[in-house]
Amino acid sequence: MKPQPPYYESRFVRANDPGRSRALWLRSTLLLPTAGVPVADSWVMLFDPDGAGNRALKQPHPIDQSDYRSDPWTARIGVTCIDDRSACGSASVGGRSARWDLRIAPSGSPPVKLLTERGYKAKFPTAKTMVRDPLARFDGSVELDDVRFEVAGWTGSVNHNWGRRHTPAYAFGQVCGFDGAPGSSLEIVTARAAIGPLSLPAATLLVFRHDGREVAVRSVLATRNTHGEYRPFSWSFGASVGDVDLDGEITAQRGDVIGLNYTDTDGGSKYCYNSALATCRIHLSGSGIAATELTATRRAMFEILTDTREKSVPLLA
Repeated sequence: MKPQPPYYESRFVRANDPGRSRALWLRSTLLLPTAGVPVADSWVMLFDPDGAGNRALKQPHPIDQSDYRSDPWTARIGVTCIDDRSACGSASVGGRSARWDLRIAPSGSPPVKLLTERGYKAKFPTAKTMVRDPLARFDGSVELDDVRFEVAGWTGSVNHNWGRRHTPAYAFGQVCGFDGAPGSSLEIVTARAAIGPLSLPAATLLVFRHDGREVAVRSVLATRNTHGEYRPFSWSFGASVGDVDLDGEITAQRGDVIGLNYTDTDGGSKYCYNSALATCRIHLSGSGIAATELTATRRAMFEILTDTREKSVPLLA
């Protein structure tokens, strides 16, 4: 059954260079607004602040040039495609061009679900998200303008977001392997949802996996045991789950952030500020476990969606 407006969907992959502070982020998005023309967009973002600089490109397509399927899970827009095993395609806008051809080796890690099964089926929250693979391996190449990344053994993720509207304001974080703990991962969001015109208090959901243990808060009711406060570009958070206490922070340098324009299903516009080169620090403690400190140095993803323009970060797409 084809989705009806209002509806948006994003299928994306992202990965980090294991040897340098570089990262890639590719998105295929659908937008079915309540007013305006439906559109399917191909996005390419390259993070290389210490080298050629950050780059971003978005190519819009008519909605009839897209084909999104759940079985097999695949998204096609024009000549671009994202699925669990590959991401390939090209884009050309205003004299600029990009092309990419990536092979994805699944990690075997189970998907990361940030909501309960009931939450995925319910109308609230209006935005749903899950990670199909939190520790995938990427090989191939990506080109944007005159910059080319040779991708060999980069670690990243395969992701899926969808819903009736974007969460009005949020901070989103993801770690695909920590320094010295490549099999550990984090998915976290501090979001301020809304019911109609009513804005709700911010709530923090998270799934942290380390050393065979999972610390998870997936329901709004359980967020009474979590906290999260963020601003551009610093975020502190914590959770008490059973006998485990988790405290952490994610920070990003402004030069490591790409600014983007996002259109919501009501036709309104928001600002997205994303860094795939953020640093995450986690402190884990509790009865029966040894105190643990983990760091992911310039390899975490940190994204803020806001109505406020951050003038120190250029909007690249």
